[in-house]
Amino acid sequence: MKQVRAYLAYSGWQSQVPGVGGTLWVRDGFKVGIPNTASEDRDITLGVLERLASCERSPKEELAARIRYHLMDVAFLRAANDYKITDTIPLEAAATMIGSTRKLLRASGTTAWREQSEIGGNYVRRGDAVLKSARMDHTIEGSFVIPVLVPLTEPADRAVPEARSETLELFSSAPEPFERRVTRTFAQSILAVREIIVQPERFPSASDLNDVVLRGVSREFCSAVAAILSEPAVSEFETRFDWAKAIPASSTMPTSVVIESDAVERIELAAEKLKRGRIDQRSVFSGDIVELRHVAQEPFGDIWISTIRKGRRSEIKVQLPFAHYQEAVAWHREQRAVIVEGQIKLGPSRRLVVDAPHSCRPIDEIFLPAS
Repeated sequence: MKQVRAYLAYSGWQSQVPGVGGTLWVRDGFKVGIPNTASEDRDITLGVLERLASCERSPKEELAARIRYHLMDVAFLRAANDYKITDTIPLEAAATMIGSTRKLLRASGTTAWREQSEIGGNYVRRGDAVLKSARMDHTIEGSFVIPVLVPLTEPADRAVPEARSETLELFSSAPEPFERRVTRTFAQSILAVREIIVQPERFPSASDLNDVVLRGVSREFCSAVAAILSEPAVSEFETRFDWAKAIPASSTMPTSVVIESDAVERIELAAEKLKRGRIDQRSVFSGDIVELRHVAQEPFGDIWISTIRKGRRSEIKVQLPFAHYQEAVAWHREQRAVIVEGQIKLGPSRRLVVDAPHSCRPIDEIFLPAS
């Protein structure tokens, strides 16, 4: 029933004062009773679902799916070959696909915590916890598709630190759950592999490979993609994302990425190059914007980025010229994660500050290298 209550709250239903056995939820003149305790009684669950489906004028099966995936990111990983994969797949290819899917998510869990070109066995516990919580749904008929379900932690409301006034512009939001940071890193990484490693005519330079690392790509991630594409039965590998409705994703986030099998040698070479790569983590960080402030007539505005630094969640204040600050307001509304390059200092009250960033831009704007 926890999933049902989360769905009701998100969908505009209002809970009344709980009674002894349950809580009444109301919306637009409709009422639905939800038991206060988790119920394993299938008949009770079906009764609640049928009542809610009637109120929302929705087929029961569609409503059940919306509730189930309401607080889950879903990645659909598809191996395709018009001749060798129809209703079945070679067992070896299926084993590689499932094993590599695990490696992709595990690598993303670590690079979501700290970007690095090679993990080398140093996986972080927080990322492995996301991997452990992930589920594999039933495969989809046709081309071999693995649905990977990643449950998200519902974000708590973020308290506005001070009242608005005529001279103060203030925007605030809760940080994205770490699980979303992992699935976002997964999506950014697979897109970066295609855009920066596979598609350009020339092989990416050291600077280009640094860019893919900043988007979450690691040697281990590339090796896992290459392992799938190396299977004789696989001609292309597609990753499609369905983002949890409870925590809306930016429209700039990828929804589908396809990589052809003939790219395998280039991806393997990139993996080898990443084995020797390094990035300067002292001056580059990424995350979502959780707060913006601007005082009227001031030439600068401040934004706070929620990120991971030295193994813990941190918020770093970045000072931007007003025109750049206005762009950041739009990025915040569009829920776009950003990447910042600049010297991090200790400010008042020992808060981390970047007062003159070299760059601050949405992470999805790391462009293709020149041909």
